[in-house]
Amino acid sequence: MFPDFSEFLEPTATIDSGHERVSAFVRSHTDAAGTSRDHAVRLYYAIRDGIRYDPYAIDLSIEGMRASTTLASGRGWCVPKAVLLAACCRVLKIPARLGFADVKNHLSTERLRKLMNTDIFFLARIHVHLYRRPMGQSHAGLQHRTVRAISSETP
Repeated sequence: MFPDFSEFLEPTATIDSGHERVSAFVRSHTDAAGTSRDHAVRLYYAIRDGIRYDPYAIDLSIEGMRASTTLASGRGWCVPKAVLLAACCRVLKIPARLGFADVKNHLSTERLRKLMNTDIFFLARIHVHLYRRPMGQSHAGLQHRTVRAISSETP
């Protein structure tokens, strides 16, 4: 028996997959011939390489965390970048959800540690359901690659 993934396909206040800016971004980085995995990987790289990682511009408001806002600004830290990838996957009807953890970031800068007053940071990751498996099982390292490259970039 497979779980119902419908809630991981719906837009939310921050995962605004119904926003035209998000849909346009998806269209510009995917094509009709690709598989779900191809699309997820292309979007992952488009976000990793095309949206500047900026841990100093943190806006914790709903508007500041929205996928469409991250696209408009062209920058974000791990949470908004993960939100954007989730929104993009949901546009393509690929179930995606966020996960969070506190991590000790030994690669952070002194400036960031002073700003945050800690070396423990909030990390976001995304679980992308590409195949008919229970949600907790990732496939082909995509989930792990996403955690490392989108969420754990150093400034």
